[in-house]
Amino acid sequence: MSKWLFRIVWIPILIVAVLFLVANRTLVPISLDPFRPENPALSTPALPLWFWLMGMLFLGVALGAAGQWLSGREARAQARDNRRELRAAKKELAVLTARDEAARGKTARHEDADDPADPPKLEATSI
Repeated sequence: MSKWLFRIVWIPILIVAVLFLVANRTLVPISLDPFRPENPALSTPALPLWFWLMGMLFLGVALGAAGQWLSGREARAQARDNRRELRAAKKELAVLTARDEAARGKTARHEDADDPADPPKLEATSI
């Protein structure tokens, strides 16, 4: 369903955009001087209108992506801190688990010291 909806919406938009870009092939200089339009101090070379429109579209997409990326800076920093904290907690858990297993092994060996032929009995624990 979503593929058909995507095609129904985007295919006509793309067709209209291509027709618009092909129809506007005239060379257009962009003047950036509002005070002297007949002899602008700052002007661009004459390029097809579709070039300017597509350039502004790409510039808008790039600026929007940069703004979105910059706005997520705090979330990325928080995620990095959470990963570091999780890594440290996992290391601490591994150390404490090893200590606990070592301590349980020593107490089991001391309790069964009267019969050296029996292996030490370890209890199953849930963490």
